[in-house]
Amino acid sequence: RILLVSAFYRSSHSKHSDNAYTSWLDRFLGQISTDIYFFTSPDLESLILSSRPASFPLYLNTSFPTPFSIPPLLNFSSAYSTQQHNLDREKWRHSPDVYAIWNGKPYFVTQAIQNLERQGKVYDYVFWNDAGSFRDEHWYKEWPDPRRVEQVWTEAERLQGQSRGTSTSRDLVFFPVGGSPWFAHRWWKEHHGPLDVEFSEGSFFGGSPTAMHWFSQTFYAYHNHYLSRSFFIGKDQSIFNSLFLLFPDTFITMYFGDVPGMDIELFGGCCWKWWYYHFWFGDEQGGRKVREMW
Repeated sequence: RILLVSAFYRSSHSKHSDNAYTSWLDRFLGQISTDIYFFTSPDLESLILSSRPASFPLYLNTSFPTPFSIPPLLNFSSAYSTQQHNLDREKWRHSPDVYAIWNGKPYFVTQAIQNLERQGKVYDYVFWNDAGSFRDEHWYKEWPDPRRVEQVWTEAERLQGQSRGTSTSRDLVFFPVGGSPWFAHRWWKEHHGPLDVEFSEGSFFGGSPTAMHWFSQTFYAYHNHYLSRSFFIGKDQSIFNSLFLLFPDTFITMYFGDVPGMDIELFGGCCWKWWYYHFWFGDEQGGRKVREMW
């Protein structure tokens, strides 16, 4: 069984309009039939409910009016608004509430797992998926495809057995990557702080419930550690990147950037590169229709 976790909160510095998000929510909530656990503010409850067909499972949580209401970020509003915003090299397009939305993702995932387990609902895999990630027309329904997910983890288990003689694939964390660290980052160390480079993609990640609990605990441990040392931690990707380098055997990934440009022109770009994982984890029928469109 697979669970998707997501959230939508209004931001004072959102990069996109409400109309855009309404359209994207319809493509996600309105078309993906996989079980979804969704966090939002009470004032947006009707919007989320109207985007989801009654026949599709939805668990809606409006307990947190803002991302700063979640326990890991409860006391950080002031630090995010002053110290962190001053450190942001992109402060002109980010705001403290955006940092909170990004950094709330690991907690939202584990909170969803715990809440559903109390109801006797246990999942094999749990993935975070950004609410606005399905921006183009698509034909996916049961996504990610359970057979494809099992295939990826089985292959990871095989490769792990070859490289380390162990079998711990069920505790691996999946992340797509959209780039790679720079050459100079080969000398990066923990004390250098979060790795601010376009590497990991924070729009989709997941694994087993056990893996997600480890990931959340580790994320907030480093979030708090780096915050105490006055590093910029407002961008979740930078902390994700650091965890990649600190715990490389814990992550499995998919990389699209090494495909030759000529092949993309000849065979199609498979949607925007950033969201290639939609296709990669999609079922055969949806993938076939998308290929026809390309």
